[in-house]
Amino acid sequence: MKAEKIVISFIAVLIGVLVAGAAFYFYQSTKIVSPSQIKTVSIKSPTPTPSSSIFLSVENPKNEDVVDTKTITVNGKTTSDAVIILSTISDDQVFTPTKIGSFSTTTTLNDGANLITITAIAPNGEEVKITKTVTYSTESF
Repeated sequence: MKAEKIVISFIAVLIGVLVAGAAFYFYQSTKIVSPSQIKTVSIKSPTPTPSSSIFLSVENPKNEDVVDTKTITVNGKTTSDAVIILSTISDDQVFTPTKIGSFSTTTTLNDGANLITITAIAPNGEEVKITKTVTYSTESF
C-alpha cells in the first residue's frame, strides 16, 4: 500500500512537469515579437587613459637582494625629462636619465639591511617612488 502511493505520487509529479513544460513551449512558440520591440545594444570598449605622465622601473637591484659587495649598481628606466633622486640612509644622489630614459648609478651600502628609495620627478611635479631593500652581508649561506 505504501509503495503504491509513492509510485502514484511520482507518476503524478512527472505528468505535471511534462504538462507544464508543454504549455510553456507552446506559449513561447506562438509569441510574436514586433520589430519595434527589438532593441540593439552596442558595446564600446573603454580606452585606458594614463593616470600619470611619468613612470619608473628599476631593474637592478631586486627587492630583498642579499649582496656581498659594498658598492651596488642601481639602474632602470623612466621618462627622459625626469629628475632621479636616489636616497639611502647615508647618501642622496640627484641625476638625470639619458635621452631614452635609462639611468644607472652606483651607491655604497651599510652593513645589514639598506633601504634604497628611487624617486622620479617629472617637470610638472608628478613623482613616482620605488623602495628596495638590499642587505649587505659577507656570511656565506
